[in-house]
Amino acid sequence: MRCPICGGDFDVREAMMDQEWREIIGLLPGFGGQGRLVFEYVEKFGVGPLRIKSKKILRLLKEVSRLFDTGEFAYQKRKYSASSRVVIEALKVVNNKHFSQPLENHNYLKKVMISLQQEVNREASKRKEREMRNAELGTRNAEQEGQDAGDFVSAAEYLKSIGKGSLSEAVGAKLET
Repeated sequence: MRCPICGGDFDVREAMMDQEWREIIGLLPGFGGQGRLVFEYVEKFGVGPLRIKSKKILRLLKEVSRLFDTGEFAYQKRKYSASSRVVIEALKVVNNKHFSQPLENHNYLKKVMISLQQEVNREASKRKEREMRNAELGTRNAEQEGQDAGDFVSAAEYLKSIGKGSLSEAVGAKLET
């Protein structure tokens, strides 16, 4: 095929791949500082060689971009919502796991996000319950008077007590068992 502007020969497939790569590059800034993390996740789908699989890479990046933008996803006919922090932690868990076969869908990522979000929700519920108890007893806020060491365990202390470095490691270990 000939270019209508310059008259040079070009391959239609090459032009389509060029356009797809432009879109891929355009999507990456939308992930903020997590672009490499997302691309590493996409590579888990066996998208090599990159030059040939640009259409699949673009589709996967668009799907992850929607997840980043809305935090909403469906798994087993149920709708879920996850915070951006949970999505990032879930991507880290998935990226740190070795899969013998390329991923076929986002189900493992979704399971990890569900588990992480449930953990975050449990912690928020416990915190809210503790605040309500303190309010009922007429005590001041924990920051103002301090709490006994036995009443409160920070996330860092909990992770240290179970020998994990991050929340994603703790949840990843639970999913593997």
